[in-house]
Amino acid sequence: MAEMKTEEEQVEALKRWWQENGKSLILTIAVSVGGVLSWNAYQDHQTSESELASVYFQQLMTSAPAGQLGETEIAEIRYNSDLLKKEFSASTYAQFAALMMARVEVQEGNLAAATTELEWIIAQQGDEEVRTLATLRLAKLLGAQNQYDKALALLVDADDAWQLGRLETRGDLLVAQGDLDAARAAYTEASLLAVTSGTNNPLLGLKLDNLAQ
Repeated sequence: MAEMKTEEEQVEALKRWWQENGKSLILTIAVSVGGVLSWNAYQDHQTSESELASVYFQQLMTSAPAGQLGETEIAEIRYNSDLLKKEFSASTYAQFAALMMARVEVQEGNLAAATTELEWIIAQQGDEEVRTLATLRLAKLLGAQNQYDKALALLVDADDAWQLGRLETRGDLLVAQGDLDAARAAYTEASLLAVTSGTNNPLLGLKLDNLAQ
């Protein structure tokens, strides 16, 4: 999953993900059958849980168009997100719901609440790529709150597949912090990685050029 640069792209990516995986994804439910339920009964229960979670996630996606959200849409997103996190916390649906809720909280100016949503995703033992995306977004959000040291610390353990996003975000934070030499080094490393990986990122080039002036 490539890093998504805008919240609108995030919404569209979530919708595409649901279309591709919504009906087939089976929740990872940490329960012990222990002889109480037969294997077939357990499978039936698991499938039922997955289908129910997919219904709530579809409702969430329906109420979350790209762009600015109204009060009614926000209330619906909040309801379905809270429900998914409470009842299906082990599912990827819940992770995506929290990612969506973080977007809503940022739109509403509730940065602390958005931080809580992203921290919840990171704490879950779910999809690693979603957790990494949440980590990058949390770093940016902490930077917006001038918590630069905490934000930079989050970027140390990023997976190699996300190294470009990690380096660019690190550069952004260092610029905001006023450490232009370190920012230039981060952008330069990111730019070289973009070239070797064949990634087109003109904005990164502009950031680096701006520091050269």
